[in-house]
Amino acid sequence: MNSWTIDGLTSTQRAVLTRGNLRDTSDIALSSSQEIARKCKISASEARSIIDALYNLATPPRLQSLGDVKHEGSETCTTGDSLIDVVLGGGIRPGMVWEIAGESAAGKTQFALQLALFVQLPQEKKGLSGSTCYITTSSTLQTSRLVQMMKTNSSLLGECDLRDIHTLATPTIPHLIHVLSERLTPFIDSLGNKAGFKPVRLLVIDALAELFHTSNKTTTNTLVERSRNITQISFLLHDLVRKHKLAVLILNEVVDVFDRTGSANEESETLLYSEQARWFSRAHSVLGENTKEVSLGMVWANQINARILLSRTGRRRFLDDAETSSVKRFKSIGSSARPNAPASSDLALIRRLSVIFSCVSRPVSLDFVVTEAGISSLSEGNTTTTFPEEVNQNRNAILPLQKTLPASKPASGDERYQISPLDVGIVEDWKKAVEKTSQTNEDEEPPEDEWDGYWATNTISQVELDALDNTSFT
Repeated sequence: MNSWTIDGLTSTQRAVLTRGNLRDTSDIALSSSQEIARKCKISASEARSIIDALYNLATPPRLQSLGDVKHEGSETCTTGDSLIDVVLGGGIRPGMVWEIAGESAAGKTQFALQLALFVQLPQEKKGLSGSTCYITTSSTLQTSRLVQMMKTNSSLLGECDLRDIHTLATPTIPHLIHVLSERLTPFIDSLGNKAGFKPVRLLVIDALAELFHTSNKTTTNTLVERSRNITQISFLLHDLVRKHKLAVLILNEVVDVFDRTGSANEESETLLYSEQARWFSRAHSVLGENTKEVSLGMVWANQINARILLSRTGRRRFLDDAETSSVKRFKSIGSSARPNAPASSDLALIRRLSVIFSCVSRPVSLDFVVTEAGISSLSEGNTTTTFPEEVNQNRNAILPLQKTLPASKPASGDERYQISPLDVGIVEDWKKAVEKTSQTNEDEEPPEDEWDGYWATNTISQVELDALDNTSFT
């Protein structure tokens, strides 16, 4: 407790607070009189008198005009892809807690590693001239992947160094809380005073949900304890953001969503969590994307400033060698065979990035691929949304989260509108080919089925069938 508060309190009040293990002004200021009374074993009126004494000793806040307030938050860090920057409201913005969620192999760690490198770029190259604290929970930092990005991405050549990425493992929740509350602030302060080292501007936790995996039975007490831990971790993260002007990136997992249509509560007026979660924990830009839901529930969803969902689409594209550095065009692979067709290992898996909610951008969605140089968006697609003038040249690649269909009204049952717009051209070509074939062959008699011809000349007598029925297997 600060000296000025100790001088102002009586010896009895100081002894009471010591007995309740309240040794800091923030512990008292953020606690209610009932909580202080319970911890210190005193009456509520005595607790209120202690709170009043502390507020009387505190310096009253000085009112400021908006002209005197320092406006912050305009800095942004590029993700390495201009289109993804546009989708995220200019890039990753310090002063916020960002969440990247997704299933395994959706690209979460790739996104975090790429950002840990681009944050080192100078501000004139859309970086933050800073370093990264990369905290892992169950895995280790993929340094070999970082080196590969540094060597293959032209924007990173000669600009990045592994010594500006600092890593630490926190395998348990208490360990993470201790690092966030006790160790990280002294480290950030000491690093800022060292010559030749960049200040910490990015904090990554990979991945938070893994700390909450448990085989114990779920009870009310365990849920309350989990909520308490989530809230404490969130408070520490926002405190670090406020003190050091950091950008915090949290990697999270997803869980499967089961359709509960027709349940007993369907006609109830009570709003179920499953109905609420669809607005802040799921994406709906392509078919099947809403079968995954971000984990850690509503408590954690209320602690973050932006939620981004990455998912695997199951679609693949062949990328030309000259295009893999920027990946701004792609070639579709049809069903027909062709000379020199690429092997399946040469096909790049297309993934999906969807902004579910953000305080600096609106919900949008786009496709991207992961190459040796990092994450890059695909700039072809269809959209009916109007974008600001500065991004009109890229607007075809950004698909509204709730509107992925073309402007024309689709016919019922049309296969085109059950897949991503990137594959519409393939389906249309296929339908035209089928229609052309059917029109050409509509007057021709269909060929005889080979099995019909076989059974017409090879029959089995009734006696042989009866013998087969009486046969037993040993």
